Amino acid sequence: MLGGISQAATYVWSGAASNGIYGDSGNWTVNSSPNGYYPQHSVNDDAIIGQNAGTITWSTDQDFFGATNTIQIGSGSTLVCSTSVGDLNVNSITLEGNAHLVFESTNALGLGRDFTLNFGTFTASEHGSWTATDITGFWTNHHSVHFTGTLDMNSLTGSGTIELASITSDQRGGPLTLDLSGLNIASTSQVQANVTQVTENGVTKVIINYETVPEPATFSLEILGLGSLLLRRRRK
Repeated sequence: MLGGISQAATYVWSGAASNGIYGDSGNWTVNSSPNGYYPQHSVNDDAIIGQNAGTITWSTDQDFFGATNTIQIGSGSTLVCSTSVGDLNVNSITLEGNAHLVFESTNALGLGRDFTLNFGTFTASEHGSWTATDITGFWTNHHSVHFTGTLDMNSLTGSGTIELASITSDQRGGPLTLDLSGLNIASTSQVQANVTQVTENGVTKVIINYETVPEPATFSLEILGLGSLLLRRRRK
């Protein structure tokens, strides 16, 4: 069964219909049982997609995807929001581990409201990502996306870049505001890190650059090693 007017509930992805379609009620359970609906028609609906669920496609040719409170996407799972025309109305989306969120449209995809994008606690090797580049017309409508999450500084080694989002810069109805203040990127004496927004070749990216600093003891050992090497060369 597709569609239906749901009652506010927490929907858990089961994938029982084996087709990867978000809008198929056969893929969802409420209190461990199918209820003939899917999370779309109530502003109080919550959707939970577990780990390693593969690629799930939420598509619509209607004016809007639906009104949903929260969507939680487990690590190893991808949610693709795809439409020829439609506005997305979700309050918050959580990306656990290396979950992925994709917006795409051959015509027009719009934002019906501001939303929060929560990355939880993440590392350089395991972090969520949001891609919204394959969109012919991205109607951002002066809305905002609030980024939240905490980078595990203790997991970082060496230096590198973490890319959290990649968004087309061709935005209509008023530019999108990316609020990065909710990202907890706290530099320490061992790690220097910063989050920034950059735009190149028509794509806006949210990236974190980081670089680890050798601990004083390690640095001292490196200096001693260099000194010993120079002393040996002089003796020769």
